[in-house]
Amino acid sequence: MKRRKKRLAFLHPILYILIGMAVFFAIVYAGEYLIPGGKKNNETPDDTGFLSTGQTPLGINDSTVEVVLYFTDEEFTGLVAEKRLIKKSNNLLESVLQELLRGPQLSSHYSPFPESTRLNGVFTESGVVYVDLSHEMKDKQSGGTTQELLSIFSIVDTLTSLPDVKRIKILIDGKEETTLCGHIDISEPLERDEKLIAEIQ
Repeated sequence: MKRRKKRLAFLHPILYILIGMAVFFAIVYAGEYLIPGGKKNNETPDDTGFLSTGQTPLGINDSTVEVVLYFTDEEFTGLVAEKRLIKKSNNLLESVLQELLRGPQLSSHYSPFPESTRLNGVFTESGVVYVDLSHEMKDKQSGGTTQELLSIFSIVDTLTSLPDVKRIKILIDGKEETTLCGHIDISEPLERDEKLIAEIQ
């Protein structure tokens, strides 16, 4: 009996130490995660608007892809880039064009396309990407050189930012046109032109 009492008396200090350590770590945890002003979220937005933590940006995963869409600035003097995440699909070209026609998300960006312009289809042939648009793309042009230029190269520069896309041919309701409203020749495939982008950066 005396040995048992001595053994219990010896264990008491150890129990006190263990309890003390548990309380200490509980206080530290509370200070880090529960108390206002404790551990901060070190995520900061990058210049694309996505959260950057040194890891994969929020929302980016194996089912999405980041693309660059070109809209116009508020003065309609040049093209401005807008990065966006879209779902991967079997026809990336179509997905990108549909997203472009939906318009910008930033209030300082504007769509260069005439109202009600729709995508009829897109296909690739002999290294050229053919973009077939509805008649509004031609019939509802303002008549000015600037809108015609920006609406065309919004498409061209957006698609040529994708891998292996070099040349774009614009069709209207399945037919080839020489121009939309008399200023820009679209009778031949067009290549990327960054002068409009460089002017406003």
